[in-house]
Amino acid sequence: MNRKGLLDAADSLDDLAAGRQPAPAKLAAGAAALERVHADFPGWRDVGDALFGLKALAGGCAMDLDVKGRQRAGRLADIVRSLLDQI
Repeated sequence: MNRKGLLDAADSLDDLAAGRQPAPAKLAAGAAALERVHADFPGWRDVGDALFGLKALAGGCAMDLDVKGRQRAGRLADIVRSLLDQI
């Protein structure tokens, strides 16, 4: 696993949780790191959700998250950050 990429993914999800637009470079690096994790563990739904959300944003899609969406982004950031303990 790519530690820096996972940190970028978690930071991007934290930005979404706070209602901010993540930096494009962090989005791309975070999505790439999550893509590698998802390839090894395709059954991890939360990782897949985080991956597809970041990948969509990196591809130019917009996300207007409501309160529940921002809360979900915050939980996903915590989950991605927990992967760092495994490397």
